[in-house]
Amino acid sequence: METFDEVFEQYAPMISYVLKKTNVYKNHDYYRQCAAIALWKAWENYDETRGDFAPYAYRTMLTTIYTEMRKDNQYNARNIMYEKDELVNIAQYYEMKDRSNVDFGQLENILSQLKREEYDLLMNLYVYQYPYKELAKIENIPLSTLKKRRDRLMKKIREMIGHQIS
Repeated sequence: METFDEVFEQYAPMISYVLKKTNVYKNHDYYRQCAAIALWKAWENYDETRGDFAPYAYRTMLTTIYTEMRKDNQYNARNIMYEKDELVNIAQYYEMKDRSNVDFGQLENILSQLKREEYDLLMNLYVYQYPYKELAKIENIPLSTLKKRRDRLMKKIREMIGHQIS
């Protein structure tokens, strides 16, 4: 049989077809390399008495790509990537929770007493951290109105905390 370089050149379009068939849309170079390695393994293990090379090479590449995709999906499912800011926020939350004797049931009680609009405003500003201008645009209200609503909400929450502490 031919050298691998000749086989690779001949079956390069098949590698592209396999990548297209498997819907590879990210890490394209990685999966192309996996398919090339699978072609090389197929070329090494090929037995002429068992049939044509093309279907064997195709099936080997296809199986390899699907196996690599499954491994990649399992890895991504187990290892969640966090941004540095998110990790800092999570660490600060747990540090605050450990250091303080804050009754988080009290916080849940306060949040449950808020109107839906107030709760959404609080979440959008402090949890999802929307910029004021963007949130005002989403809500279709002037920026000054949004800030007044925030001020009234914070005053209401402070009063609720004051009543529950005393």
